[in-house]
Amino acid sequence: MCGISGVFNYLDKRIDSKSILTKITEIQRSRGPDDEGLWVSECKKVSFGHNRLSIIDLSKNGKQPFISLDENFVITFNGEIYNYKEIRKELISKKIKFRSYSDTEVIIESYKYWGLEFLNKLRGMFAFALWDLKKKKLILARDPFGIKPLYYSNKNGVYYFASQVKSLLTINDISSNKSEAGIVNYYLWGNMQEPNTLYKDIKSLEKGTCIIIDESGNIDKLKFVDIKNEIINSKGLNLKNQNDAISYLKEIVEETVKYHQISDVPVTFLLSSGIDSSAIVASTKERKNCSALTLDLDNEDIATNEKSLAQKTALINNIPHNVSKILDNEIIEITNSFYKKMDLPTNDGLNNFLISHAAKKNGSKVIVSGVGGDEFFFGYPSFKRIPAINNFSKYIPKVKSVDLFFKSTFYNFLKKNFLNTKYSGIYDYGRNLETSFLLQRSLFLPHEIKEFLDPNIFKLGWEELNILENLKQDIKYIKESKLSIMYLEIKYYLCSKLLNDSDWASMSHSIEMRTPFVDWFFFKKLIPLLKSNIKINKQSLLDTVKDKVPKELYQRKKTGFGIPHKSYLKKMPTDKIQYSNPIKDWSLFSYNKYLTNNIK
Repeated sequence: MCGISGVFNYLDKRIDSKSILTKITEIQRSRGPDDEGLWVSECKKVSFGHNRLSIIDLSKNGKQPFISLDENFVITFNGEIYNYKEIRKELISKKIKFRSYSDTEVIIESYKYWGLEFLNKLRGMFAFALWDLKKKKLILARDPFGIKPLYYSNKNGVYYFASQVKSLLTINDISSNKSEAGIVNYYLWGNMQEPNTLYKDIKSLEKGTCIIIDESGNIDKLKFVDIKNEIINSKGLNLKNQNDAISYLKEIVEETVKYHQISDVPVTFLLSSGIDSSAIVASTKERKNCSALTLDLDNEDIATNEKSLAQKTALINNIPHNVSKILDNEIIEITNSFYKKMDLPTNDGLNNFLISHAAKKNGSKVIVSGVGGDEFFFGYPSFKRIPAINNFSKYIPKVKSVDLFFKSTFYNFLKKNFLNTKYSGIYDYGRNLETSFLLQRSLFLPHEIKEFLDPNIFKLGWEELNILENLKQDIKYIKESKLSIMYLEIKYYLCSKLLNDSDWASMSHSIEMRTPFVDWFFFKKLIPLLKSNIKINKQSLLDTVKDKVPKELYQRKKTGFGIPHKSYLKKMPTDKIQYSNPIKDWSLFSYNKYLTNNIK
């Protein structure tokens, strides 16, 4: 797990690449404080930077940027390849020689042997840049779910890339002018949706994508995996009974947990009182060199305490357990640090920042999260609410007077009485699955955004995003409504918000966060089960470990890893509370804090 950066000066402009990358490696040091490196090609057109967080092969042999034995290939790599030992063994059987035990070298040798097809062999999270001296091509690639970030900019004959947006903003050629689509994205979702960032000059490489840039700066794009296509094309399993389904699920969960424990340093499981993290802890076979960590927020607004059930789960599974308490009076200082380190504006991520802060104090370097469980096992309220909204909307007459009532009279009534204004969007967005998802997941609805955003910015941003058409196309050809909602949750919430925030929040503490459920090989085996003749849900996941978790988990109401936003806002220098849902006020506050801390 690291920070990567680079410059491809394909038009041979007069720039100081070394100085640019030296500044970036300084900015990205928290992503890899163990070592750093800089490499410049003989032609001076290609330069790579690297910050290393040593997890696999702790020796100097794993130092990056990494140069191949034949010196024809160079890589700067961020992430972990969990099946690198199997791939390495296969390559050795083909007479390929290695000079390290790192997964980094496995990537280079795999590319040399299989070409770009090797990307489908990688089980893990990754973002990397690889320079092919023979073909004079730069290859940028990102993992199937986009767990690891990679941002780039093509300005004045130069490609720049880095693990953080803030790093690219230090480059003089890159403007900090805001993107209308990025601004609307934030107010609509509370975060950025790839490939957009907040800035016109900076884009995010899309998940599951590889771009190949030749010596003239021309780009070829390869989508090497596609989540939607996997959902559509997978065939459902034909199982005898529920027991067979649970056995199958148990096997693939244990497999992915095992792979996510591959490490040369101790691994810490994040353990709450919920199903996802409990199932991961209970599914581990290898209990050496690992422990569990629970966050205890000292706040009366939190209805449940994670500590008690987490302790029981750890005890049953004979795993050392630590509880880290963050006092309420510490929150202001930690939250101010959260905003200073925020890479792109988001209304989420503080929970991951807090647990990473606790993990750092605990001496952890690798933490394992249960993120993805709600998407893949239908745990979110959206899986029930969206069909209910669709059914309710059938009874609303499609006439102009009713439309006007919802947009004007009803909306003003809700706003005036401090009630949830999203109800005013039922007429416009409640009739279809995809627009109901927008109603369910959006931060502000379009007619709300128009009230406080410059009309021209909204118009340009809304037109560029083309969100209603894109949502429609997103679920086209997905037959099952649950799987349609699942895909939308994966694309708009899991990948663009949860995983993005997990990365920068953990890496700002020099912590690697792993996600066993968000694993392409696991996902490919899970989809056939979800399309089988047996119903699968969160209880199915719990049933795979029923003898290794407290019985109370079966009765416990879902709470999630929440933050008491209303309570925290009262401690911050913010304007008056404007909305019934505190996440809206928190989001406006967060955006302003981000802008304040990121003036170029």
